[in-house]
Amino acid sequence: MGKNRSLSNKKINWLNYQSNVKNILIRLDTNKQMAAVIIDIQHKDEELRHLFYEQFIELKTVFSSICGDHWQWTKECKNEAGNNCCRITAIILNVNIIEKSSWPRIFNFYQENLINFDSFWNEFSDLIKALED
Repeated sequence: MGKNRSLSNKKINWLNYQSNVKNILIRLDTNKQMAAVIIDIQHKDEELRHLFYEQFIELKTVFSSICGDHWQWTKECKNEAGNNCCRITAIILNVNIIEKSSWPRIFNFYQENLINFDSFWNEFSDLIKALED
């Protein structure tokens, strides 16, 4: 993905996509069964966490038009560290990071979803960032 620049034409580290919003993390996860793009809203304060999640919900129609409607929206879950979070996830199943034959499908999945998310984020992140104030 190194050849792909952000919509704003900036060089970007796609593996460590920076939301520039405290406690909103964009992560990639791959194992022997699946690959996922994960947007975690990890504010410790439940009301604040839900406020940020509700802002995403208000933008869900436009999010889906840009990123696709295959994303799963979870208001309450635990992250890998056991902390409460809200999560928006795109997943593909039946891929294995260890098998080279899965790599093209995994890379295409990441490329499509990250570029689409970047497009959404460049246009609408200011609305979400405004909640920090």
